[in-house]
Amino acid sequence: MNTFAALYPLLSIVVGALVVLLLEVFLKRKNRDYLAFISILFLLNAGRECIRVWNQGYTYFDGNLQLDNLALLLCLILTLATLLVILISMKYLRLQNVNFGEYYALLLFALSGMIIMVSSTDLLIIFLGLEVLSMSSYALAGLKIEDVRSTEAAVKYFLLGSFASAFLVFGLAFLYGAAHSLDIPAIVNFFRADTSLSLMALAGLGFVIIGFGFKIAWVPFHMWTPDVYEGSPTPVTAFFSVGPKVVGFAVLIRLFQLYWSESLNSQIVSSSLWVIAVLTMVAGNLLALRQRNVKRILAYSSIAHAGYLLVALLAEDNSGLVFYLFVYLFMNIGAFTAVIALSKKGTEYLDLENYKGIGFRYPWIGATLSVFLFSLAGFPPTGGFLAKFYIFASAVHEGFIWLVIIGVLASLISVYYYLRIVVYMYMHTATNDIEIDAYNPALFLVLFLCLYGVLQMGIFPGNVLIIIKQAVASLPIF
Repeated sequence: MNTFAALYPLLSIVVGALVVLLLEVFLKRKNRDYLAFISILFLLNAGRECIRVWNQGYTYFDGNLQLDNLALLLCLILTLATLLVILISMKYLRLQNVNFGEYYALLLFALSGMIIMVSSTDLLIIFLGLEVLSMSSYALAGLKIEDVRSTEAAVKYFLLGSFASAFLVFGLAFLYGAAHSLDIPAIVNFFRADTSLSLMALAGLGFVIIGFGFKIAWVPFHMWTPDVYEGSPTPVTAFFSVGPKVVGFAVLIRLFQLYWSESLNSQIVSSSLWVIAVLTMVAGNLLALRQRNVKRILAYSSIAHAGYLLVALLAEDNSGLVFYLFVYLFMNIGAFTAVIALSKKGTEYLDLENYKGIGFRYPWIGATLSVFLFSLAGFPPTGGFLAKFYIFASAVHEGFIWLVIIGVLASLISVYYYLRIVVYMYMHTATNDIEIDAYNPALFLVLFLCLYGVLQMGIFPGNVLIIIKQAVASLPIF
């Protein structure tokens, strides 16, 4: 149904961002928590709109904006991620002297770009959404204007992000030249009907994959990830670790829907992605072994998880992929929240040495961080175990035996660096007196919500899987 109501979730976010900007300009209060609460109200309204139009199949702009159930579910996931990031940012911004009101507006603008990407079927509109996300992200990465690492992160992100955008535009030009359209259904139908293995079309698809590979952080397009994650404010790092992965894989789900089994040239693309998945899983985990900064460890962990998600894409397991993204939201934002909890005014404790004895000194932080790390490693009964189990089982069913073997071995490597943090927290005597600002109700609320999400989806995933399968089933068949 073509209706203006399809724009309501997006409009709620954009209007919220503009309201926050105007209030920051005209009120100029020192305590900017009220901007966070206003942002949360608009996020809740956007979530309510997504739930309200579930199963309605609303479209707008002649179908280029499409609110099928998959788009709505991904919008809800992204909205929830942004809400959690805002909650963990409120006190952090004051403690680290970066309490700028435009921070919340930038988060909302970034979210609006992601909503455009997950709900569009036209690659040009998706590119516009990506640029909205990217420009907001560059500013967020450099928010600590007095910290040289934050400035370096913003510059690296901008330069490599622009490089990725150039690849994407080049790919779009090639695809348009071959398929005479940038509409995803038209492109997929062209590949399914193409019997000549058009070099222009394959090159275009390859450049598009490279462009999104930068955003998702696949190897060898991952170079920006550790430095940007380390230099950015930690709540922003949590946002980067989830948002681009969700939107990148959302686009690839639509692009490769029905492509693998129908297109004569799908073997070329499948083999290329097979190699990328192996490199991403292995390199991400091996490079993490050498790190002592917790944010860099989680950065390389994020790269490795992008490889696991690519396995699900190759296995055509869209339900498993979305479930993994949902679990990843809770365990990754939860881990970064625990890292934020170990901070005080002007100081963040990020080196492994700082974590000695923390598990006994601050039990809540140590216990929750341990659960998130166990989930990232894939231990039962957490959601991370089921997420990996589903995608590896699907890959075995589709015949990717060696890919699964490599993925399991890579996951075993990750156990070392995840458990090393736990060992430091519980099995090392504290060598320095770490003092933190422990009173932070919003942060502990996020810790509880993420802990509940990780355990709920590890023990009782049934209801979530039903919703996810319903959402994936709404993908149009063309």
